[in-house]
Amino acid sequence: MARMSKMRIFRLFFPILMGLAIAGGLVACAQQDRLEETLASFGYVIKASESVEPRDSYKEEYQTLATRVIRIKAIQPLGQGGRESTFYRFTVVVERYADAERAKKRFVEASVPPWDGDYGAQKLIWTEFQHGKDVYFVTSDVGIFHDEMKRLAKALEASLQ
Repeated sequence: MARMSKMRIFRLFFPILMGLAIAGGLVACAQQDRLEETLASFGYVIKASESVEPRDSYKEEYQTLATRVIRIKAIQPLGQGGRESTFYRFTVVVERYADAERAKKRFVEASVPPWDGDYGAQKLIWTEFQHGKDVYFVTSDVGIFHDEMKRLAKALEASLQ
């Protein structure tokens, strides 16, 4: 009898749980699509995009659920002052947290960047912003890219609103 009622409960709630899981995945996909569209509209191509395992210390301290690393490169070279073969290139690291409060805590403590060589992200300069449960880092190892990096981060943030 008890087994029968557990099965009925499962049958009742399974479609609801599946719907929630699919909706959560669609939201993440929609954000990824907007991110890619924004990058393309700013003249960037995605060179690599991968999910990586969050560091154990971040899982424990901030409840990090997922980390995505996206390497991008400008389609057009800088082209000024002998820089015809120089292209803007950045790494975008997106960290997803259990809730917006955990993301905010991580964002506030963002003076500690999301890497120590873990994700192959460039380390010299970075900027960050929070959107809901996600914290975004735009990074580069080229100091002269700083202004473009800030402009790109603002555009990405605006695209997610």
